[in-house]
Amino acid sequence: MNGESKIGRLHLARTALVYVRQSTFVQVRDHAESTARQYGLAGVAVGLGWAAEDVEVIDADLGVSGRFGADRDGFRQLVARVCLGEVGAVFGLEVSRLARSSAEFSRLLELARLTGTLLVDADGVYDLADVNDRILLGLKGTMSEVELHLLAGRLHGAKLAAAGRGQLRAPLPVGYVYDDEGLVVFDPDEQIRGVVGDLFAEFTRTGSACAVVAAFAETGRLFPQRAYGGVWAGQLRWGKLTHSRVVQALHNPGYAGAYTYGRSHDIRRVTPEGGVKTLRRKRDRDDWLVVIPDHHPGYISWQQYLDNEAKLAANNTKAGARPPREGPALCQGIIFCGACGTRMGTRYRPRRPPCYLCVSGRDNVRMPGCRSVVASTVDEAVTRLLLATVTPEQISLALAAADEVADRHTPGRPRPSRSRAADRAGRQTAAARTGGADRVGRRPAPAVQRPGHQPA
Repeated sequence: MNGESKIGRLHLARTALVYVRQSTFVQVRDHAESTARQYGLAGVAVGLGWAAEDVEVIDADLGVSGRFGADRDGFRQLVARVCLGEVGAVFGLEVSRLARSSAEFSRLLELARLTGTLLVDADGVYDLADVNDRILLGLKGTMSEVELHLLAGRLHGAKLAAAGRGQLRAPLPVGYVYDDEGLVVFDPDEQIRGVVGDLFAEFTRTGSACAVVAAFAETGRLFPQRAYGGVWAGQLRWGKLTHSRVVQALHNPGYAGAYTYGRSHDIRRVTPEGGVKTLRRKRDRDDWLVVIPDHHPGYISWQQYLDNEAKLAANNTKAGARPPREGPALCQGIIFCGACGTRMGTRYRPRRPPCYLCVSGRDNVRMPGCRSVVASTVDEAVTRLLLATVTPEQISLALAAADEVADRHTPGRPRPSRSRAADRAGRQTAAARTGGADRVGRRPAPAVQRPGHQPA
């Protein structure tokens, strides 16, 4: 091996670490030869002079990508041992096994230089105190990062091209299968097709995902679910229909016969601990990368799919929607706690009147003044106030203002030269001049005489 002369007694007196890593579990399973070669570096370390008991293997990162070091327990252990000055040499099959990130690899090189730790791969031994070795390893680390970018770009480009043709295969929702030619067709099982159709029919009838779950529960109908991974991979298992399954089916454009790709994307955030967390976020419908309508037969039409999504949005109280609810409580969903400001919930109990209660206790912000109140107490006061406030005159003014706002915001609609408000103000001015009463029955205020002005 090149550079064996760089190994001194100081290095042999320390521990030799063998770092073993594979990017995915599929590689661990299918590329066993690479894993075996990495474990074989322990024998190389012994051949270079280390005692067998002084050689340790770190294999905690098998199946973990080398893109982010914060996600690798083994890499963190390796860096910690190097910082303590306990390591004489770090063995890896190639430099890219240590870190795909240039920042993390540069930090490891700097720590190895400060502690006199050697790096050993299949090409030779590198002493970071030697400027030539530092330059060479820096170039190798940069090439490894660029290589990762190029490979990812090629793979993503190939996937996007296949998706643009509607040929990129993906797991199908329940009710669909691939035929012998690779086309998406209805599941040949009549029972599966029947329950999927019943789900959409019940939602059309009730307009609520919770009502669909209740309808299936009342009749004892089960719903199939395809398993992914494990011994049940690819098989259908029947179970109770849940609210999340209903919402998932209603949001899936595949049931409308459309082929889609790129409905979501990954974003990365840096955690307070310095790690990198990957989050999955959905894209708006206009930002989907690929949409091919009428790609395969659908259980519903595209317009029905859009109507279902609009109905779900109108039912989503977490997004601020306030759909009409069953029950006699008049102010449900629009009443707030006077102590903490949290929206109050509505509780219906058998043989007891409904009540409004503060739900802030769920977030541990309950105030001493938070309490529950019988619904009729609030509803009667609100009813009296509403009837006393909403007079015919007030309704007329509100309708006139609504018409004026509609005139302003309707594209292509001719705008009047004079607004209704101006007309109303003109009429009120004329009434004031003639001493008449205004529209709401109030006498006009007396005119204010300006200084130096003589009345006619």
